[in-house]
Amino acid sequence: MRLKGTTKASMLAMLTAAAVTVSGCGSGSGKAESEKKAEAEKIPTFKVMFDYNVDSKGMSLSDNEYIDYLQKKTGVRVELDTPGTAGYLDKLNIMMASGQYPDAFEVNDQDKNKLLQFASDGLLTDITPYLDKYPNLKNAMPKEAWLPVTQNGKIWAIPYNRHDAFNQVIYINKKWLDTLGLQVPHTIDEFYGVMKAFTEQDPDRNGKNDTYGLIGLNDLSYGGRIFQAAFDAETYKYRNNELLPPEVTDEYKKYLTFMSKLVSEKILDPEWATTTGAIFRQKINTGKYGIFNGFWHFASGKEFAPGIMDNYIAIDPPLHEDGTPSAFNYKTTNRHYIAIPNETKNVEALLKFMDWALSPEGTRYSYLGIEGKDYTENNGNYVKTADPANLHWAFSLIKHGQLTDDVKKYMQTQYSDNVIANLTMANKIGKLDKVAAALPYNPELAAYGLPKIAQEYTAKTILGNQKVETSWDDFVKKYRSSGGDKAIKQYTEWYQKEGSSLK
Repeated sequence: MRLKGTTKASMLAMLTAAAVTVSGCGSGSGKAESEKKAEAEKIPTFKVMFDYNVDSKGMSLSDNEYIDYLQKKTGVRVELDTPGTAGYLDKLNIMMASGQYPDAFEVNDQDKNKLLQFASDGLLTDITPYLDKYPNLKNAMPKEAWLPVTQNGKIWAIPYNRHDAFNQVIYINKKWLDTLGLQVPHTIDEFYGVMKAFTEQDPDRNGKNDTYGLIGLNDLSYGGRIFQAAFDAETYKYRNNELLPPEVTDEYKKYLTFMSKLVSEKILDPEWATTTGAIFRQKINTGKYGIFNGFWHFASGKEFAPGIMDNYIAIDPPLHEDGTPSAFNYKTTNRHYIAIPNETKNVEALLKFMDWALSPEGTRYSYLGIEGKDYTENNGNYVKTADPANLHWAFSLIKHGQLTDDVKKYMQTQYSDNVIANLTMANKIGKLDKVAAALPYNPELAAYGLPKIAQEYTAKTILGNQKVETSWDDFVKKYRSSGGDKAIKQYTEWYQKEGSSLK
């Protein structure tokens, strides 16, 4: 039975849009079962296991007007099969171990190693031989998007490449700048001076010592990342014939020293270590913070109290110490991947469906839905007629991620020009760390717990519980002796053999 509710229906537009999901025959009324079966046998059909984590509001994920529309466009029907978010990977593991493979399945980027494990076990289809047959998959998808799922020259999945993969900008309180007669900062020293003034010179003029120059999240992805970029402390470095992770480089040491100074002078909000995402937003709503980094769409104000974001403008990150521009570095530009088990039949039909999803027509559909139902177009201007919140980027299966002029026009149905300008800025100041994106899968490294060692040291030094200048050498020794030397050796061998071309 097909549900016609506009809001409910548009949920599947993006889901099945840049996607891949199909199953089941359409249930045409009045047709004999034999006739329906004969029709179904002519249509390539696939089930795709997907971590679908929102309320579908009663809409069937296997029979709706969007699946019908995509079938008409591609000659393929797709059905989403979702076991739910709770224990998703465990359920996928069980299916793959039992040999009851879905036709395709989704794995989030943070679980990429699970996908590569399946590949190393010989369970997945290598996409590489097919790419020349599908021009959109080959040419519309950025080459860098394939790096995380490419091993030994083989591609093991198709990326969902985000149009806002480079998603961070720096927000500064322009009202406070004007009140204190300050200019927009550009260098690290200028940022420090402005943040110190925001902390000590009563920029909100309430006569109280209750403002902070910088606010941070508990993992410093907000706040600290500004200066990780400035000190070039986010990327792998090849030095003295070793490929070093960022956490053991001299640049990272400088970053920690600077951040601990901000804490000791109470420029950084002292509650940063216990600040979650929800608390971060509550704090911004108080109007007591001068600088932070965050998503480009924060400028819309939809995630904060009315008027709060009107006080902020987006600016470039601080220049490097040598005066060159800095950038926010990202380990990936992908949200998730769609992999195809090697038992799947008629792979080319599935790839034909995906190739259409990356075409200009498929791209428009993934952002806007079905013309005449979800949107109207007049001389290149688009107007949404369905709730755009239900056409959410997270639920398409694949996307090329290009921020073209056409994509910006589609986005204008949801965002004002100044918000889209922030996304353009985020793309300008964002950069992919190709080495980090392409590092080979090695299951042994997970057992070493190296990220935890680095995170604990970062927190202790920034909080002032350890002095960077006296503890750094011991930290590096501990990191190396706890498996870091083995990891560095393996990564170096890979880099010297094939990774150096990525720089």
